[in-house]
Parts: sequence; C-alpha cells; structure tokens
Amino acid sequence: MAQNALPYSIFEYIIEEGCIAREQGKELKLPPMDELAESLGVSRGKLREELIAIQAYGIAEMRPGDGTYVRPFDFYTATKTLALYAIECDRKHFDQLYEVRIQLEFAFWERAARSLIKEDIDRLERIIAGAEKKLNGTPVEIPHTEHREFHTIIFSRLDNEFASGILKAYWDAYEAVGLHRYFELSYYQSMWDSHRKMVDAIVEGRYEDGKEILTHHFTLLGDRLQGKR
Repeated sequence: MAQNALPYSIFEYIIEEGCIAREQGKELKLPPMDELAESLGVSRGKLREELIAIQAYGIAEMRPGDGTYVRPFDFYTATKTLALYAIECDRKHFDQLYEVRIQLEFAFWERAARSLIKEDIDRLERIIAGAEKKLNGTPVEIPHTEHREFHTIIFSRLDNEFASGILKAYWDAYEAVGLHRYFELSYYQSMWDSHRKMVDAIVEGRYEDGKEILTHHFTLLGDRLQGKR
C-alpha cells in the first residue's frame, strides 16, 4: 500500500495480499495489529472491530500466541451466522430456508449422487444401519445426528461452495429449531426407509428414481412443517 493513501478496509487488504500469498502457495498471516493499523491508516480500535467481524464470518482466524491468519473461502460460516440470526428473529425464516434447501437438493441431486465414491456409499450404509438400530431399540433413540450426516455426505462432493454452504447451514438451523424432538416414531421410520431406498438407487445407477424418492422424502417433513404453522 502506498504511503499517505486513504484508509481502506481490511477486506481490501486481504483480497490484495491474499492473492499474492495464494500465487506463492503460502498461507496469509496478517501483520501485528499496530503495524497493520498504521499500514491501513486506521486506528487500532477500528482495526480490532474489523478483525472481530471478519472472524465471525469465517474470513480470518485468530490463533492465540501465533497471530491472525486468513482462512480459505468458506461461504458456510457466514451463511450459518446469518441464518441462525434470522431464525431467532422470526421462525418463518426457517420455512423459507427449507424451501431453498429443497430446490438446491433437487437441482444438484444427480450431479452430487454421481460424484460419490465407494467410501461414501459405505458410510451412508453404516449410517442407515446405525439409525435403524436406534429406532428399533429399547428405548427408542431418535437418530437426528445421523440424519444430518446422511444428507451432508450425499452432497459432500458437490463442487459448488455456495450451494454447499447453504445446505450445511440448513442443518444448523434444523437443529436450532429442534425439529428432531417432536414427531411420531412412524415418521422417522418412513424417513429412514426413504434414505435406504435413495442409497439403493444410487448404487444401482437409478438417479432419476433416487430423485423421486427424494421428492417423497421432502413431502414427509413438509407435511409436519405445515402442521406446525
């Protein structure tokens, strides 16, 4: 940055210096706060505020005793923060996020399913077996953690940071509103039956059939959401 230049945001500094660091194959570590504040032409207090903000959005990571580092692009952290805030303000925002999630999973289903490897399929089958064991046990356990993991794996190799970020943020929202606590056992049994059918369809290369099963899967939760409005 040229001397006597007007103050500019830490975002601009990160973009400019980060590009240089990536070209050199290095991780960008920010200078000490006093040095960086002077370089940017801002007060130490103003810089601290900006650093706290970019850390909240997943842009930087403050490592005690080591310094502040710029993180790789991560749309999920920012989306999660805003989604949880929105839902805390008004529950209807979860329903809207759920609608977005449906459209994304429909749009990317075949692309995501085709990208899965054997290791992913094996994990999905283990998750299903574990979930069914919980549902058939005494006492019954609700496999809500497995539910998130199942869908996360399905879309884990999707090469789209924006779609992946929103889908991951949805599951944080799902847990925040506590949906896994309220439904009858038959709902969970039907849900995991559809999960098993999805995996069978993927293994057999029946991607359109898998998408139809996904449609039924969304209907199950959609009915419950409407019942709670």
